[in-house]
Amino acid sequence: MAAVAALSFVAVKILPWALGFAGGKYLYQTVAGSPDPQTLTTAQVSEQIQSQGSQIFMAIQQEFPDDYDAVVEKITAVARLGSVEQVRNTSRMAVAGLRRRYASLLSSSPDSNAAEALRAQLAMLNHIMAREAPVTCNNYLRNGPDALSMPDRDFLTDMDKIGATLFHAFGAAKKSGLAAASASDEDWSLLADAFINAGGTPTEMNAIANVSPEFEGLCPAVAKLYTSALSLQGEPGRHVKTTLLYEIARN
Repeated sequence: MAAVAALSFVAVKILPWALGFAGGKYLYQTVAGSPDPQTLTTAQVSEQIQSQGSQIFMAIQQEFPDDYDAVVEKITAVARLGSVEQVRNTSRMAVAGLRRRYASLLSSSPDSNAAEALRAQLAMLNHIMAREAPVTCNNYLRNGPDALSMPDRDFLTDMDKIGATLFHAFGAAKKSGLAAASASDEDWSLLADAFINAGGTPTEMNAIANVSPEFEGLCPAVAKLYTSALSLQGEPGRHVKTTLLYEIARN
C-alpha cells in the first residue's frame, strides 16, 4: 500500500496550481487617494505600505531589503500615474516574480520555517472549507485564489500570511547552510504511510494526484496531506515539506 501511495504522491509534484499559493494574486491596495500622485516619493509609498501592516512586504523587507527597495521604486513610479489598478497589478507581479526567483532556495530551508509555511497553507485551506462550498474549494486547489471571487478581509489576511511565511522560508534557506535535497521515493513512502495512518484512503490519494474537480472530498484530502506532511520528523519530514512548498512557490 505504501509503495502505491508513494507513486500517487509523486504526481502531486508536477501539477501546476495543485496546492495553490496566493502571493502575487491578491495584495492590499498599496497607494490610493493621494491628492497629488506625481509628487509621491519612495519614502511615502514605503510608509503607506508599512502602515497597512502587510506581512508579506514586511517579510520581503526583512529577508531581502534590496528587493524590497526595488519593489517600492516600481510601485512609486506607477503610483505617480495615479492609477490604483496599475499599482495593484505592479504589486502582484513584483511579488510573484520574487516568489518564483527564490523558490529554488526552499530545498535548503530549515524544517521549522518549512513547517510554518505549510501550516499557513493548511490554515487557509481549513478557512475555505469552513466558509465555501466544496466546488469552490476544489477550484481554489486547481486555479489558486482567483477561485475566490470576493475574498473577504479574513481570506486576505490568510493569503498575506502564506506569502510572508514563504519569504521567511526563502530567507532562512539562504542563511541555513543546509544541503539542498528533494523528497526521495522513500520520503514519499513515509508520507503515504502517515496519510494512511491519518485515515487517508487510496481514493483520496488518486483524487489528490489528479486534482479531481468532481471529488467533493478533495479539500479535506489535501488538508489531510498537509497534516501528514507536518507530522513527519527529521530529514524526511524536511524534504517532504520543502518539496511540496517548492511546487507551490514556483507556479
